[in-house]
Amino acid sequence: MYAIRSIAVKPARVAVPAMAARGFSAAAVMKKDVLQDLFLKELKAYKPQPVAASEESAAKDLKLPPAPAVPEIEGDISQQLAAYDAEPEEIAHHHNTSENNNKEVENIFNQVNDHQARRPSLQLDLDTQPEQPQKQKQQAEIPFDFNRFLEQMKSRTAKPITRYFKSFLQAFDRRPWTVNEQIKIIQDFLDFIYVKMRENDIWKDMSDQEFCNAKEGMEKLVMNRLYSATFCSRTTDDKERDEILYQKISIFRWIRERHLDIPETEHNEAFFTFAQSELLKMNNYKAPRDKLICILNCCKVIFGLIKQVEGEAGADKFLPILIYVIIRANPPRLVSNTQYIYRFRNIDQLQAESGYYLTNLMGAIAFIETMDDKSLSITKEEFDSHIEQTMNELKKERPSITLDKEKISYESALHPSRSSPSISTQSLLDSSKAVNLLEKGSLLAQKTMQKPLSFVGKLFQGLTEDEEESSPPLPPRPSYNDQDLQTLYNMFPNIDPTVCYLVLNANQGVLANSIENLLEISNQQQHR
Repeated sequence: MYAIRSIAVKPARVAVPAMAARGFSAAAVMKKDVLQDLFLKELKAYKPQPVAASEESAAKDLKLPPAPAVPEIEGDISQQLAAYDAEPEEIAHHHNTSENNNKEVENIFNQVNDHQARRPSLQLDLDTQPEQPQKQKQQAEIPFDFNRFLEQMKSRTAKPITRYFKSFLQAFDRRPWTVNEQIKIIQDFLDFIYVKMRENDIWKDMSDQEFCNAKEGMEKLVMNRLYSATFCSRTTDDKERDEILYQKISIFRWIRERHLDIPETEHNEAFFTFAQSELLKMNNYKAPRDKLICILNCCKVIFGLIKQVEGEAGADKFLPILIYVIIRANPPRLVSNTQYIYRFRNIDQLQAESGYYLTNLMGAIAFIETMDDKSLSITKEEFDSHIEQTMNELKKERPSITLDKEKISYESALHPSRSSPSISTQSLLDSSKAVNLLEKGSLLAQKTMQKPLSFVGKLFQGLTEDEEESSPPLPPRPSYNDQDLQTLYNMFPNIDPTVCYLVLNANQGVLANSIENLLEISNQQQHR
């Protein structure tokens, strides 16, 4: 499934007459030829065989239901990048070198062939899916710090890298590219710039882990800047598939735990809400890495809940719970997000733990795309009754969404290919592979249950204790987020609500930090 990324380099010279016509001297022309030859020699390492990609279907201008706004992340990145871009005077001092850098970047675009893409849209091959990662030796982990990377990029020593980056953005904006062209161009540039970064004084003496963080920073910087052009590209059918999946999940919003054979416990609601909130955060971020972290967090919360409630015996409940969380959340642009991550995320990361969670999300989406009454623990009569009732509700709730397009119907949502043959509705998995993945997912989940989960290992401690009566609700007063406060109440019923409020207030409304603090308090109470 995961094609090895590579490029085939073909010389692309600028004709001497053409350059002369633009006012270049003969000496300048010869100099540019020499520099171009040197650059082509540097790129000889990037010559693996490309992977043929399927033709991209034209996108229709369909409207999606309103999605959450997409704010900037990790602080005000837009201002940081604006400050970073506001340094043309430094680059202008090296005009000749900048012109040479432009030429090097130009060669990346000259190699583009839409019929050659190293990684097409995402389709799952069960025989090559990433294995559940084994526990690795503990090493002092260096946290990823994007702001630190931006500061490195703004230093004088990094000026050659910033010039390459600026030249790349300018060349990318020259015209629209197909999705396969985008994949190839971006991956080729990242491969090229990583080599240049390793040769730069800022990064050349870094440890492998530190340089890995620098590569993550460059990928994030590039994708943040190109997000509007690369996410849900108009040359794909992602938008139509988003619409179809969104409609189908809306029709199945009546599904409950019992329909997927999920055990019902007193803790389900709090943790399902927490898991779906992580999944919904995907649309708040632009970088593939950040979107993938949202998926990873969602999956780890589910694993932690299963381990707490049922132990290793409940591993086969992971995919049903993930399916249920997706149905509850119904995140807009779910297909687009999944495809975007696969197309533009570092392929090495997709072969590790993150790829395992992405594979599970694919399986859950595929199950939903092929779901009918036979997929659930329900009679056909009850199934039809729920569908009819939900359809009537949807017609009242969203009359404008179906205007000037195919109306939402049970038949079009369950079997879109029958009523809309012009739209490519191929699932990420066919039905047989979806069932197969459910079986394999249970085995992989079993392995996951056997290893400690640092993210949620402490999160679920203390939840099996007898719950004490909660204190009366706090009176109305200023708070950062009433929903976050209620989440803390539900997760830590053994802790006084006033303490929950004070902790959230002390952490300035940051839920993750508040949970960590309350976990410590909960653990201290257990050891008394």
